[in-house]
Amino acid sequence: MKKTICMLLAVILTLSCMPARAASGYSDAIRGVLNDMSTNNARCSGAPQQAANGAYRLTEMLAIIAMIDNRGSYADAIKGVLDDMSTNNARCSGAPQQTANGAYRAVEMLAIIAMENCGSAYTDTIRGVLSDMSTNNARCSGAPQQTANGLYRAVEMAAVIAMGLDIRHAYTDAIKGVLNDMSTNNARCSGAPQQEANGAYRLVEMLAIIAMISDSRGAYTDAIKGVLSDMSTNNARCSGAPQQLANGLYRAVEMAAVIAMARQ
Repeated sequence: MKKTICMLLAVILTLSCMPARAASGYSDAIRGVLNDMSTNNARCSGAPQQAANGAYRLTEMLAIIAMIDNRGSYADAIKGVLDDMSTNNARCSGAPQQTANGAYRAVEMLAIIAMENCGSAYTDTIRGVLSDMSTNNARCSGAPQQTANGLYRAVEMAAVIAMGLDIRHAYTDAIKGVLNDMSTNNARCSGAPQQEANGAYRLVEMLAIIAMISDSRGAYTDAIKGVLSDMSTNNARCSGAPQQLANGLYRAVEMAAVIAMARQ
């Protein structure tokens, strides 16, 4: 993780020195979330706490993207999601519930980004994903199922954003491929922990598509490839689904950081 974060921070530092970029004012916020993830990771006692750290930082990084894309209509909604995450955190009994809280808030933040970017043609789809999250939540028997539900819906909401941004339809097959892989892998999962890992990995891949669409000049190609490579390398070292979930969520934060840098 340290290698990728250092690479991303170096890119942020370079861009913050460029007058055209410095005016946006989000470089410090992006750097702050990455630093918080790294600092908190050093305090985590295991994969469950790492997953919670990743889920919370993901929502914060998505909030930055939402603020970058906001045209004045969604400021209260962005603040509301962050406030709900904080309020719900105070009620959580442990890391699994914190991770579920973070995953659900990430879906809501992605919904805001989708509404900012995708236009009225996707309104019903956005509502449908949020409705499915709520319906499925009522059927969940515990936090792991809630997290799996949240991450699957996050992939679907990220797919909406990717489709809305992909005006030339250059990534249609890639978007469909990630959704198909999520469905295929889900059929092979033996339970919620494996579903959580599947959702986290597919989310990174869908965010990578958004990053590539947003990076029209190819300035972040190496960063995107680096995050995907780290996910694969770290996956080979994971001893099970909980570590895979943490790996996926950390990479999701890093990929969201790339999107934020590309869009600011």
